[in-house]
Amino acid sequence: MKLYKYIALASVALFAAACTEDALDDLSGKYPAPAATTYTAATDNGVTKDGTKRIFDVTFTGTAGETLNMKFVGDAYFLHAAAFTPADASVAKKGNYITGAGGSTYNSQAITDGVATIAKDGDNYTISGTLWLADGSAIRLGGGGTLVYEADPEAVALTKVLSFSDNRANGTNSLTMQLATAGVETFFDPATYQTAYLGSGNYLAVDFYSADGTLAPGTYSPAADASAEFTYVKGWDPGDLWGIGMFFTNWGTCWWTVDEGITSAAHIESGDITVKKSGNVYTISYNQDGIFFEFKGEIPQLNQGGDEPGPGVEYIELSNCFVAQNNVANGGNSVTLKIADGNINPTYVAEAWSWTYTGNGNYLSLDIYSADGTLADGTYTAAANDALGAGNFAIGYDTEMWGMPMLNWGSCWFTVTDGQEAGQHIEDGTVTVTKSGSEYVITLESTVANARYTGAVNFQ
Repeated sequence: MKLYKYIALASVALFAAACTEDALDDLSGKYPAPAATTYTAATDNGVTKDGTKRIFDVTFTGTAGETLNMKFVGDAYFLHAAAFTPADASVAKKGNYITGAGGSTYNSQAITDGVATIAKDGDNYTISGTLWLADGSAIRLGGGGTLVYEADPEAVALTKVLSFSDNRANGTNSLTMQLATAGVETFFDPATYQTAYLGSGNYLAVDFYSADGTLAPGTYSPAADASAEFTYVKGWDPGDLWGIGMFFTNWGTCWWTVDEGITSAAHIESGDITVKKSGNVYTISYNQDGIFFEFKGEIPQLNQGGDEPGPGVEYIELSNCFVAQNNVANGGNSVTLKIADGNINPTYVAEAWSWTYTGNGNYLSLDIYSADGTLADGTYTAAANDALGAGNFAIGYDTEMWGMPMLNWGSCWFTVTDGQEAGQHIEDGTVTVTKSGSEYVITLESTVANARYTGAVNFQ
């Protein structure tokens, strides 16, 4: 009984102390109400690219002349709608605003904490939420303004080699190739004894200098002929070459448009063509005078530094597609495939939400872009998971969930030894998908592994 009595007396004393005038004054001084700020204009100060992320520098101007400068982080070409939270520049990612040195400010005072929620209706942006400043005060956000962002031009994706020739046998140190979009095909027209075209799209016809029959990585500049290292032959019209009354046009390096089989060309006479090489995969790109393209893939006719490309590649044959998961149904933009060789046996353990393996062998895990949850024909190139788009597969990566490291997500190659698995990130190369009836052929060519699966893909 004495214990209850003392608790009751203490409660009365505490209540009485909390109701004194001094206590109320202290509480009011310690927790001032956030100052309301209403913004009527927004200014785009520029967008900075940092790898796959973009930093949007935006200033909101208030009715009393207040200036709120925010450094938002996103991955689209425009500022996306989200509830942005604070992070230092060194770790900031999509959905953060940057704090610390050079970060977000209010009237030039550093912002330290709080949530700034951006809503978007076309080009009209509104901002709401509460932010805390370095001096301990807070501001409540309202209003907004207009921000106009222009979409980045996208490179035309060249995905196939239409033709290739090594001209050294004819006394010219050059390689001629045609690299095309997926919708362009060629055939030999016996009526004209010439190559003709089907479909619609674009292709690049290019003459690269080469003294040894290889295409060296580097920056190639335009030249009148193939006589110097790291040059390409600019587009030109030779006219009547042999006095036969036939005028020849669009030789050398040209950008061709195919419209339902009808072709037209533009000379490429200025600007550099960049060639990069990773393993067996070439990246050939150009962006000048409104022509913007990128080829990414293998060129089977080239000597790949000792590796036989194309049909000569030795593949690890995979035979068991034991996972085919549609991630679109869960808000993602990909499908996940897990495909094993015949030397291991995967078993799903429902209690652990994971797979176990017996035997010794390999399996491939792929995350491939999909907008509708299906696996489309095509050639897919490597991209970061947070930048995954049409024609991409997600490279391998490590992440963290619930404070724990989570290894080997995205696309990885796993080796299983006596039931124990070890993964390698796949960060380059191509994944090719072709479908005939209900059967798929899925091919990976990368510096990590060359693997191929032929069989059904049944999505769970």
